[in-house]
Amino acid sequence: MLRKNILALDIAFGPAAACLLRRDGSILTAGGQDERPHSQAIMPLLEGLLKRGGMQWNDLDMLAAGIGPGSFTGLRIAAASIAGINSGLNLPVIELSSLAISALQCESEKAVHVIEDARAGLAYCACYQGNKALMQDCCMSWDDIGQLEPEGYTAQHTDKERLSGWLYLPPSTPRPVAMSRLLLSTARELNDIESLPRVATPAYLIASQAERHAPQN
Repeated sequence: MLRKNILALDIAFGPAAACLLRRDGSILTAGGQDERPHSQAIMPLLEGLLKRGGMQWNDLDMLAAGIGPGSFTGLRIAAASIAGINSGLNLPVIELSSLAISALQCESEKAVHVIEDARAGLAYCACYQGNKALMQDCCMSWDDIGQLEPEGYTAQHTDKERLSGWLYLPPSTPRPVAMSRLLLSTARELNDIESLPRVATPAYLIASQAERHAPQN
């Protein structure tokens, strides 16, 4: 059984979610309801979590981050925060799907689609059963999603009227708790920890709005 102190952060869909897995098997979680901008609130959130666990930064063995897809700003802040923390620690970083975290918030034994509006006529889409991906994270047009067989789905920000015929599954588990469960199962399956990256690379899947509207050379 993996005995590591692992600190994780996800900001893909609004409020920050953080969790701390400890070597003794205990799990601490925290959610960001701070009204300050993420750039100002993230470090106090993480420091508070470490303090609750009686730990300091150099007690950590690994880091983890929700890499998206999701809000471009949130993904960048999460990745930058992990990079800043790790600049002096050089710890392995576990990359987590933010859509998988959303699926685990439903606590459904059946397959759960996660469908999030990506704007510009597109949506982020995946399908999970527990922590197992039945359809990998991808970006699809709403027209293509309309061709899928309607099933149970969850979302943080998608307009339900766009998915008529689908069964909406509201999140029942706090996001930090769902992330801790995904992190625990992912960490247990690791075979080569040292080969993990030292930075988190956001999975944007599509170009940002600024990039889409940039003049072409």
